[in-house]
Amino acid sequence: MRKHRHLPLVAILCLFFSGFSFTRGQQQPVIEVNKRDIVFLVDGSSKLGLTNFNAIRDFIAKVIQRLEIRQDLIQVAVAQYADTVRPEFYFNTYPSKREVINAVRKMKALDGSALYTGSALDFVRNNLFTEAAGYRAAEGVPKLLVLVTGGKSLDAVSQPAQELKRSGILAFAVGNKVADQAELEEIAFDSSLVFTATEFRPAPLQGVLPGLLGPLRTLTGTTEESKRDILFLFDGSANLMGQFTAARDFLYKVIDELDVKPEGTRVAVAQFSDDVKVESRFDQHQNKPEILNLVKRMKLKTGKALNLGYALDYAQRYIFVKSAGSRIEDGVLQFLVLLVAGKSSDRVDTPALNLKQSGVVPFILQAKNADPAELELIVPSPAFILVAESLPKIGDLQPQIVNLLKSVQNGAPAPVSVEKDVVFLIDGSEGVRSGFPLLKEFVQRVVESLDVGPDRVRVAVVQYSDRTRPEFYLNSYMDQQSVVGAIRGLTLLGGPAPNTGAALEFVLRNILVGSAGSRIAEGVPQLLIVLTADRSGDDVRGPSVVLRRGGAVPIGIGIGNADITEMQTLSFVPDFAVVIPTFRQLGTIQQVISERVTQLSREELSRLQASVTPLTTPVVSGKRDVVFLIDGSQSAGPEFQYIRTLIERLVDYLDVGFDTTRVAVIQFSDDPRVEFLLNVHSSKDEVQNAVRRLRPKGGRQVNVGGALEYVARNIFKRPLGSRIEEGVPQFLVLISSGKSDDEVEDSAIELKQFGVAPLTIARNVDQEELVKISLSPEYVFSVNTFRELPSLEQKLLTPLTTLTAGQIQQLLASTRYPPPAVESDAADIVFLIDSSDGVKPDGIAHIRDFVIRIVRRLNVGPNKVRIGVLQFSNDVFPEFQLKTYKSQASVLDAIRRLRFKGGSPLNTGKALEFVARNYFVKSAGSRIEDGVPQHLVLFLGGKSQDDISRYSQVIKSAGIASLGVGDRNIDRTELQTITSDPRLVFTVREFRDLPSIEERMVNSFGSSGVTPAPPGVDTPSPSRPEKKKADIVFLLDGSINFRRDSFQEVLRFVSEIVDTVYEGGDSIQVGLVQYNSDPTDEFFLKDFPTKQQIIDAINKVVYKGGRHANTKVGLEHLRRNHFVPEAGSRLDQRVPQIAFVITGGKSVEDAQEASMALTQRGVKVFAVGVRNIDSEEVGKIASNSATAFRVGNVQELSELSEQVLETLHDAMHETLCPGVTDVSKACNLDVILGFDGSGDQNVFVAQKGLEPKVDTILRRISQMQKISCSGSQLPTVRVSVVALTPSGPVEAFDFAEYQPELFEKFQNMRAQHPYVLTADTLKLYQNKFRQASMDNVKVVIHFTDGVDGDLADLQRASEELRQEGVRALILVGLERVANLEQLMQLEFGRGFTYNRPLRLNLLDLDYELAEQLDNIAEKACCGIPCKCSGQRGDRGPIGSIGPKGIPGEDGYRGYPGDEGGPGERGPPGVNGTQGFQGCPGQRGVKGSRGFPGEKGELGEIGLDGLDGEDGDKGLPGTSGEKGSPGRRGDKGPKGDKGERGDVGIRGDPGNSGQDSQQRGAKGETGDIGPVGLPGRDGVSGGPGEPGKSVSVSWGLGWGGL
Repeated sequence: MRKHRHLPLVAILCLFFSGFSFTRGQQQPVIEVNKRDIVFLVDGSSKLGLTNFNAIRDFIAKVIQRLEIRQDLIQVAVAQYADTVRPEFYFNTYPSKREVINAVRKMKALDGSALYTGSALDFVRNNLFTEAAGYRAAEGVPKLLVLVTGGKSLDAVSQPAQELKRSGILAFAVGNKVADQAELEEIAFDSSLVFTATEFRPAPLQGVLPGLLGPLRTLTGTTEESKRDILFLFDGSANLMGQFTAARDFLYKVIDELDVKPEGTRVAVAQFSDDVKVESRFDQHQNKPEILNLVKRMKLKTGKALNLGYALDYAQRYIFVKSAGSRIEDGVLQFLVLLVAGKSSDRVDTPALNLKQSGVVPFILQAKNADPAELELIVPSPAFILVAESLPKIGDLQPQIVNLLKSVQNGAPAPVSVEKDVVFLIDGSEGVRSGFPLLKEFVQRVVESLDVGPDRVRVAVVQYSDRTRPEFYLNSYMDQQSVVGAIRGLTLLGGPAPNTGAALEFVLRNILVGSAGSRIAEGVPQLLIVLTADRSGDDVRGPSVVLRRGGAVPIGIGIGNADITEMQTLSFVPDFAVVIPTFRQLGTIQQVISERVTQLSREELSRLQASVTPLTTPVVSGKRDVVFLIDGSQSAGPEFQYIRTLIERLVDYLDVGFDTTRVAVIQFSDDPRVEFLLNVHSSKDEVQNAVRRLRPKGGRQVNVGGALEYVARNIFKRPLGSRIEEGVPQFLVLISSGKSDDEVEDSAIELKQFGVAPLTIARNVDQEELVKISLSPEYVFSVNTFRELPSLEQKLLTPLTTLTAGQIQQLLASTRYPPPAVESDAADIVFLIDSSDGVKPDGIAHIRDFVIRIVRRLNVGPNKVRIGVLQFSNDVFPEFQLKTYKSQASVLDAIRRLRFKGGSPLNTGKALEFVARNYFVKSAGSRIEDGVPQHLVLFLGGKSQDDISRYSQVIKSAGIASLGVGDRNIDRTELQTITSDPRLVFTVREFRDLPSIEERMVNSFGSSGVTPAPPGVDTPSPSRPEKKKADIVFLLDGSINFRRDSFQEVLRFVSEIVDTVYEGGDSIQVGLVQYNSDPTDEFFLKDFPTKQQIIDAINKVVYKGGRHANTKVGLEHLRRNHFVPEAGSRLDQRVPQIAFVITGGKSVEDAQEASMALTQRGVKVFAVGVRNIDSEEVGKIASNSATAFRVGNVQELSELSEQVLETLHDAMHETLCPGVTDVSKACNLDVILGFDGSGDQNVFVAQKGLEPKVDTILRRISQMQKISCSGSQLPTVRVSVVALTPSGPVEAFDFAEYQPELFEKFQNMRAQHPYVLTADTLKLYQNKFRQASMDNVKVVIHFTDGVDGDLADLQRASEELRQEGVRALILVGLERVANLEQLMQLEFGRGFTYNRPLRLNLLDLDYELAEQLDNIAEKACCGIPCKCSGQRGDRGPIGSIGPKGIPGEDGYRGYPGDEGGPGERGPPGVNGTQGFQGCPGQRGVKGSRGFPGEKGELGEIGLDGLDGEDGDKGLPGTSGEKGSPGRRGDKGPKGDKGERGDVGIRGDPGNSGQDSQQRGAKGETGDIGPVGLPGRDGVSGGPGEPGKSVSVSWGLGWGGL
């Protein structure tokens, strides 16, 4: 089941507040999310130190640099604290970003002696988030606090942190490794808002920056829980059978934390399966105690089908309505919490779309087999889906869902009414015909969200395909109603595939011009929304660049076959591009696009324009080799498309060519896989096509270290296309989804020492790990999600296109590689294991299990304990060296793969020589020269046939401590000679008794007193390992199953196999036969003695053709004509003989007998099936399941190479025994299935899953498949069901091949109770087996709820069972079993899986038990000690309906059912003949009023009737409900002039007007002003002129003016 990663609450809130809004209005005011007031509270204590403080100061400056600092947007305040708090500046101190940053950079450390974080938090709350400090309380602006601290607080922080949350302050916490993590999480609003840098230095703090900025820009803080209506709609089908209690408890706890009351939060509860059962509506249980009491009593609804679509539709129609108590019409937020545990039986897309459009916010709890793709249709984003690991663990999601339900307050920001010109460019080609109505509806809905008007938003629509047609221009319609009407009238243009590039050019030349209504010349934003459903038939890059330069802002929306890379290319910024799978998903993105269009202002576009620097032009001159090493694991899978797109876009900007830039791609997870090498593709198109075909390889682990090592040793090599020897720059671009599961440091050093420049990109990874790998810290890039990868394009292109080989070498030379730190408990331990005939397969299995136990107790790691393993008999078989594996998990996996080698005589001396020369040397990973203790652990099962004394002495003199372990067959003196210390010799009677010496052996590692090798001791040089020998004949299907081009791929695959297997000095012979209905010999084993001649001969093979393929005839031909001495076969020399069949279809004759004949001759048959052949057919051809392979097409053959080579390598190292006369053995198993249940309740009642599981298990194990030695015979399995009660044994049925009717006998055991598990239970099984055949394989499967007797007695009884010949005792834990791990001590015979407990609720328990029986049968009947199975695949899709079965026998007569109600009235029958007239009956009771009939057709207009008399006046009716507010009416006629109003209060003086050049008209004469105060005496006037008459002089003084 595919799983979404759990997103933190903050991530979901970010999505909610920044991208998703819902159509219903809210009562509360909507706040613009870009407004916020942020306080930075900085640790200024003396312990921090000046260097750290300066780094923090620069970090805060970088954060502020990236924020929109303005008095109407974001305001910032900064304070320092230690033992006191010192505000540096307040919100209203500095109005501009530059002043704020300057003030931050001038900060000096407070240097306080103590750190009181709790007091500082209180100070911030009480003194900084106040109106006096500039906080915008009246506007309700979000309050954010960023705490940066480097130590643990000396006072309590719990209460201050709670007060912050109650006050609606959203707290972030940034700390270093010294800070108390728990304290930071307590202060922060959510744990995902805690950011930890390894230290307060520029590089680690830079790594924190991207994660901090996202929520800092988008989150809006918290407020107290407001009104909301929440519907909990839970899966009530059989999916929750037996696990409903966990879901009910989860629901109870969630509701218990909500503020349930009539005027607060209202809760409704319902279950659904095939229909919906409403437990409580919004208006029924409106107080918390009432609803909790109801939930406590809830029972599982049950039902087989799961109709999720019906349930969503029902919820919208009948629960989220006013009549059910919902306040949806009042604007109260509506939430749906949906628990789904299976795939829906009906469609969910339309009901989901309707629900979202109604304004309901859905959150989904995904469990068990729910389909994630189906659930994504319901929610606005996958972030709204919370995944439960299992239903019993659903409680883990409780805090997350409660926080979401409490925290989400309002929708997205209100639309901003500004001037914009919006053009819709719509794909009108034939491929859109079926989705065209949905396309029109989408455009209409977006337009309805815009403020259309001549001075506001103008709209135009253009359709295109291979031609372009304007539907209407920007000046065609100037109101919303007219635009919507024109959109409704659109008809499909038609035409072949769309030419998007030409359409973009048309829009720029003909639509975004003044004559068409565009206001581009006035600086009005020009938005172009491109909707297309196919890849463009022409180039879009050039036109999109011209369009952007011309001032347009394109937004690409791709549907179906549209290319995401194309959408990102044409969009203004790559983040604007959207791609959806079908037209039905358009409704899910409508709100996002509407928000984007309404909120893109001129200022925002200017900011985006500044942040989007034009990409560099392709490199013309420089050569470079670029290898992309990409994560293909399960964790990267959901976002793999974004990795693929990044590579494709980077390649687009590189000058790819054989003599310029070469590109390779390698995927990795558990192990690496080559997609294509540097010398495979020589053009950009070839590389991009190969990249588009990439699919994630899968795998659970992210082994970056192993991948780096593989790339360093295998990819940057001259034969594979690297030009490293020519001095060409070598780049590695690593993209990883998480922290590596293995060590990376050594591999990264090795890679860089080769001269490779690594650039690292990772999602949510420790920066320290990336810095170790990268060329330098500046080439480390972190993202929160791979959706952010487009933002890194330019940052990656810069080093890829500018760094020279000299610069790379200079950077690498400046890197210091510290010697690996050797820890005090370090040791190198080599296990040398006797795998000769004397030890036998059983012995190897016990030794292997014991070594695993020892390794589990060691501290394995590169700088701690290193492990090496090898086996020996007459020869030496290396398994892995000390340097091979760097973690305990990988060492244990390798040990589990050990297999018995066999061989005689036993040459211990030869093995000791090999160990000394090849294992205890530096090149193999030994740290002998560093003084690390060296240990050799020798397991011996017999006396050596060669001299051991010489190399025993060499090992001792080298300072290697030897420990000897042997069974009763060894020569103790020989072991003492090797170890030289009797205390280091451990003997056991049989290897199965090895656990008894475990403690002594582990203790011996710690007290060995080993010293480094003394000077002067010569270590012999390592010798070459023995070369391989094999005779391989390829049998290739040359019929029409493979066409000519596909057959060439098959030949290429064969060449690769030969080229890889055949190494210098090997003695390998190859033959090849092509066949259709008859075989053709291409060449024999003896024909070509060298590898090159063989490969040349393979490449010259000509495709044969033919209608049919007869594999049987081909295999018989190989046996008679190729695996014979005359053809060059060395079968008589015991050289491994291998037949390698590659077929593309089913054989016309059954090839199984022919294959068995080859196997009996000693030939191992490999079979590879391609295309039209199923796995069962391939299995018939192959010798066993390990040599059978199948792929879907010839292109996937290369993916098999590694797997085939590994198996082929094993086959060439096995000793094959020719002339086996009989490979078919009968194998019969007797299985006892027992159980106990000693609780108060009957086990059949308490364990509801027991009965169906037992039936499934009995059916499964009775249908065992063939095992390796049974030939065509199937093993026979007989089962018996037995249990023990305190009064004695109860048997359901004796040993018999299982039939369905036997299950009824098992059900009859219900009558007894209780059943117990004591020593007597196991003795009962022992006695039961004594009655069966002694030759049969005996197995016990016991279901238990816990021990009822003494555990020691049970262990003794278990041992007696084993000694009696029982092959396995397997325990299965029932529900609520206690101490199952302790009970597992009773088990035996389970092989490698002994440490994995089996439980009744395991989904595939029947398969697990069948696999256990298969392994037991292989071991008991075929002598194979272990059988490795791959990971079980996902459950396949439901198969097609099978043919109708034959009618079953009549069942027993059922009990009479309840009396039914009256049925529906049947249709009227045929009129019968008229009967005799009966007697008149009594008058019947008057019938009830019938349903009104259908409305008749409109009749003719009748004559006017006479007016009736006036009726009595009726009583006044009750007041009706208040109606919905009507739409605003049209503007009315101008009213009459009103009466003159009273004189108003005198207004404030107006602003001074601007100077005018024109003289105004003369004003009217004003009223006479009041008399001024007497002025000062004026200056005496001079003597006047002589007048003609008497004159008087006046001196006027205006002192009051």
